[in-house]
Amino acid sequence: MDALDLNPDKYRLARALRPFSYSVALVTCGLGVVLAYQQGVGDWCRALLVMLAGVLLQAASNLANDHADLVLWKKRSGELARQVVKQIHRNFILAGVCALIACMMGLLLVIDVGWPLLLLGVFGVVGGYFYTGEPIVYKNRGWGVPAVFLFTGVLMVSGAFYAVGGYWNNEVVWMSIPVSLLASALLLSNEIRDYLDDISHNIRTLTVRMGLVPAKCLYAVLLLTGFPLSFMLYYLGELDNPLYLLIALPFAIAPLKLLANHSGDAEMVRLPPLTGRFFIIFGLGFMLSIVF
Repeated sequence: MDALDLNPDKYRLARALRPFSYSVALVTCGLGVVLAYQQGVGDWCRALLVMLAGVLLQAASNLANDHADLVLWKKRSGELARQVVKQIHRNFILAGVCALIACMMGLLLVIDVGWPLLLLGVFGVVGGYFYTGEPIVYKNRGWGVPAVFLFTGVLMVSGAFYAVGGYWNNEVVWMSIPVSLLASALLLSNEIRDYLDDISHNIRTLTVRMGLVPAKCLYAVLLLTGFPLSFMLYYLGELDNPLYLLIALPFAIAPLKLLANHSGDAEMVRLPPLTGRFFIIFGLGFMLSIVF
């Protein structure tokens, strides 16, 4: 498949920001904040900084995600290719601005909470960079899904709790697992949608490496496992009322139905936003299960 078969519209700012993916930052940071308040160590100023920084880092990650496509478009000639290259460069610069502002907010939190938070933040930023950054590039090694589970899920929730509450809590790590699995499912939905493009451009994502059918099975497992894990947390006394999670169950039907389509079907473009919708509804239900 020729590089110009890539849709140039996906690099436009409104598309490159990937609005559906902000459910990840809102849910993971929000969960950390809610857990801090549940423990009686909440601070509204630090909570606001955490939420804003989380959204900005998500924006930076989304805008920088397409930077690896530069090599494909620079091989082409013509006005379209030149415009796309310029847009990718602009998005990458804006990603740097978002990341810089988020890091400044993080430094304010470090001053208030302590230097260990700085180490945690650096670990998260560096880990996130290597999703598409050289020399590691998790995406091409098939490590994207587990990397998102760790950096965008567990670390975001635990880090948000630490930044707001002022101390590390191992129980928060366990509480983060259901939403961390959904963060991985959201990335996997992108890989499933882009399966044919990734094969044609030799991008060795997890879905390409394991095959489309196993990837779809893994997606379904990641999407639904949060329910039994949450009821297990209830049994262990960590959740007060897991019935709030049932609100999200009907919203799992639409993305699961899409899995019956072939990867090249136009309908598959709906898989990531539907997954993002399910994620945010599940996340809100999960937080309600903690509070009430």
